[in-house]
Amino acid sequence: MSSVQTGVTVPVDPGTAFRVFTDEIDRWYVRGPHSWVDPERAVGIRFEDGFLREVWSDGGHVDTGRIVVWEPPHRLVWADLINPTGRMEIEVAFTAVEGGTRVLLEHRGLDTLPPAVAGRIRSGYSWNIVLGWFAGQWS
Repeated sequence: MSSVQTGVTVPVDPGTAFRVFTDEIDRWYVRGPHSWVDPERAVGIRFEDGFLREVWSDGGHVDTGRIVVWEPPHRLVWADLINPTGRMEIEVAFTAVEGGTRVLLEHRGLDTLPPAVAGRIRSGYSWNIVLGWFAGQWS
């Protein structure tokens, strides 16, 4: 399996869910030693200038993703820039459902990673945590 999917349902319309996911990512994304490229310098995260960017305390940054699809309020895809061994993409789709929006995340290209790393991602553990942070905005 070269991809993994996980999702959450949030009690808002797709436009609001997309806006909070993208424009407000720095508000809901939890800071920690395992959620940053450079935890010693990281002070924020944002979608900016066509990239998913980790912002550093010294004014620098690292681009962790390059936006390849930006279709508000329905779909967002970024190419992972951290994995040097191959192309990976993360797609987030926002679909209206009764009572809110279903947010489905798919991480593709896991076959380009070392087996142990791909196995951890395939378990869905990390993406379930991230989507839990996002959904926590409404709890």
